[in-house]
Amino acid sequence: MQTPTRIKRRLNELELRSRLRARPRAQGRVLAPAGMFRRLPTTAGLYFPFYHDVPPDYAKDLRRHLRTFGRIGSMISWDEALAVLDGRRELAGPTFCLSFDDADLSWRDVVVPILRELGVPATFFLTTGLVAQPGNLSWQDCRDLVAAGYRFGSHTVSHRRLADQDDESALREIRDSKREIEDELGVEVRDFAAPYGHTVDFLDRDVRTVREAGYRSFATTLRAPMHPGDSPMWIQRQGLHPAWPLWAVRTRIHD
Repeated sequence: MQTPTRIKRRLNELELRSRLRARPRAQGRVLAPAGMFRRLPTTAGLYFPFYHDVPPDYAKDLRRHLRTFGRIGSMISWDEALAVLDGRRELAGPTFCLSFDDADLSWRDVVVPILRELGVPATFFLTTGLVAQPGNLSWQDCRDLVAAGYRFGSHTVSHRRLADQDDESALREIRDSKREIEDELGVEVRDFAAPYGHTVDFLDRDVRTVREAGYRSFATTLRAPMHPGDSPMWIQRQGLHPAWPLWAVRTRIHD
């Protein structure tokens, strides 16, 4: 059970992260010293790095991150990652499955050109209430990404913490986002990422609701690497910003 102290601590942490996120290079410098004591992975493990927006100023930084992942391991799709978890695909070394959250226009203008250049697959977790808002993708942009071969998952309707919602509201966030993406894009949506994604940000109820709504995976922001036999209903992703130096990345992705 989530205690009030734990929830308050998490909210304070989110507020601090929000402030630092507005200054991502400074955030990276704050994190980098801790990376001195860790190394990028060299042993078998499945990692799920994810990003949000990637402004043009950070395009070369994202490229550096992705080239580093590709140099030390393989980059696979969400479908392939789930095949690793259920034992249908071998996990031979460090393996990375990339995703992006929300609905930022930089996915179209910055991210996808880099993914095409490097041959990297990715899944985009869409917050449907953000679509067509200023600075965000339109539904036609999303259709174009589908036509280019990219996959979409759900990131709720409003991006509010599921733990703050009553049962009916949480159900709408989970179910209605899936239905709207499927209606607008003409594709099946089978994967879900919880907003904020820590264990105080959603309830056991929400994991059950996601399964009952027809999803096959539930993504958190817990950071440990995954291995065959781990549950797809508890995907552990590592949140990154492209502006971070590799030492800062090592605080999230390491052996």
